Amino acid sequence: MHPRARTVWLLAFAASLAVLSFGVWFQVSLAQHWTRPAALPYGVNNPVLAMQMAKPPWPVEILTPGQNMAEMAHQQYIDFGYIPSYVALFILIAILQWSSDRRWIAALGPVCLVLILIAASYDVAENLAILGVTEQHNWAAWASIRPHSLVKWACAFLVILLQSPFYLTVRGLSTFARLLARILGVAAILAGLLGFLSSIAGYEKGIGMATLPLLVSMLAMPPFLLLGSRGR
Repeated sequence: MHPRARTVWLLAFAASLAVLSFGVWFQVSLAQHWTRPAALPYGVNNPVLAMQMAKPPWPVEILTPGQNMAEMAHQQYIDFGYIPSYVALFILIAILQWSSDRRWIAALGPVCLVLILIAASYDVAENLAILGVTEQHNWAAWASIRPHSLVKWACAFLVILLQSPFYLTVRGLSTFARLLARILGVAAILAGLLGFLSSIAGYEKGIGMATLPLLVSMLAMPPFLLLGSRGR
């Protein structure tokens, strides 16, 4: 393997560890500081996703118990670290995809790069809108949360879907690394297709369901990238 290619694999590995770390931080913080209300709206199980999908009448009841208002704000600040982590990971995967010997797969690399930057910009705007509600108590900010969130999710899930061919066709890896790649590819298809269509349709529960395969990807990604840096 060319040294530059190995460097990309290793940088992607580091980015995947950062993504995993922030993902754990999200959940640990929620477990410690979130008081679950009687029910979350829209059929979702994650309070942050419920906040992102807010529509009239605004679900203010999820922020009322305990420290929920402060914790929802804290989740956005964690996300400000998570955003550059996943952007770096997706860009590095796009670079690896760009080097594929299959032209149609390589052509998807630049598309993914542009889409993930769009997703990140809308993610930041979404966070600022949520902070407008939770810290500035600007109730007019509720109206801008959902539109930004839907664009973010649509672009992110489309990137995940478009990168699935890379995992399913990558070569020059050990047997176990190829197995991890196939798992990532299948998870990307399931999550990407369901998540993208749900985002376009505004189907909140579908977005929540689409995040489940991403948990598998979050765990499988670091060993795949580390083994990929070593080749066969």
